[in-house]
Amino acid sequence: MPLLPAVSPGPSSGLSPVDSFLFHYWIDHLSTLISVAPRNAHPTPFQLHLTAMAHDSVALRSTILSMAASHLGSVSNDSNLRLQAYRHQRTAIRELQGIIQEPGGTNHEPAFATVMMMQVSSRLFGDDDEANVANHLMGAKAMVAWHREEGWAASSTARFLMSLFAYHDILSSVSRGAQPLVDHATDFTALEGEKNMASIANVLLVVARISELQQTIKRRKLDSTDASLTEEEDAAGRVLQQALLFMDFGDLNHKGLSNEIDVRYTAEAYRHAAFIYLYRTWLDIGAPNPISMDHVQRCLSYIEQVDVNSPLTTAHIWPLFTAGCEAVGDAQRLFVRTRFGDMYNLKKFPSLKRVMRDIEDVWAAKDMEQEMKGLDGMAKVDCIQVILKRRGREVDLA
Repeated sequence: MPLLPAVSPGPSSGLSPVDSFLFHYWIDHLSTLISVAPRNAHPTPFQLHLTAMAHDSVALRSTILSMAASHLGSVSNDSNLRLQAYRHQRTAIRELQGIIQEPGGTNHEPAFATVMMMQVSSRLFGDDDEANVANHLMGAKAMVAWHREEGWAASSTARFLMSLFAYHDILSSVSRGAQPLVDHATDFTALEGEKNMASIANVLLVVARISELQQTIKRRKLDSTDASLTEEEDAAGRVLQQALLFMDFGDLNHKGLSNEIDVRYTAEAYRHAAFIYLYRTWLDIGAPNPISMDHVQRCLSYIEQVDVNSPLTTAHIWPLFTAGCEAVGDAQRLFVRTRFGDMYNLKKFPSLKRVMRDIEDVWAAKDMEQEMKGLDGMAKVDCIQVILKRRGREVDLA
């Protein structure tokens, strides 16, 4: 195991030496890799909101310990750590079931936090071809429905957890090809609850509406042989296009703090990825269509301008996948491979290798369609559908 800096006992008092080590590994290392928030010499939102809560919640603490053991196990290839991860995961599930079954229970935030960290863990460390993990999001949806009217979401911790739910729910909706489980328009104002990342949340709220449009179109096609858009669907697509066109993230040439610029570049990458998603949903076009290719180039360019060591790159999986799948040139594809490789070398999340393999599958499908049906055939290949058909699961976009 890697050596960590000396830390005070804090919340890990009473844990076994191994569990104490895992807990501090979470605090000092893993929580910083998971968070997308710029550091600015402050604790990450995960450290700020979850570490103290884990002291009192066995379910949340066990989930965190499982994540730490999973990450260390993947780095060191230590089977004992994988066994530790499984043991803590079982404990977390058992404890969570107990919390949920408590009549009139008041442990809303710890239970919600546990479910959301199970979601994050499944995305980052799940088996290579694990089925989709929508069950965690369904559990979070149920908790939100139970307690939304009780005012419990007024705390900063609840807002952080709601933003985490919104982020995963919206990006999962892209992968599912269905609308989000919950309408997040009123409770998702900034990524990880950090005000300086409101711009990224604003794009994701448009992405949620694109997913709603996709579900509307799919349902209509099930009941009709007419493939053309209805007037309402076409109008909805135009409204979403205008919403993306008129987004303004400030002067990108302004010599501000590097973190501020990274947020702006990331928001722009999201905006261009949203255009690619919209045109696939609304107009059923993708690369090598010139409209899509312009957004592919812009998206990848903004991602390239963010240093790979920036915490913002943790949020780059969706735009990098979206633009990367539509990349047709050798230089663009090389950049996508290199960036995913660099991100994996820094973060060691198994999901990064899995997403890159998914992109390679899409490229193979697109290239085959080009050989058989030309450029028009290539443009019709839907990246998400390729993975659903070949792998039988969602893409880990969050």
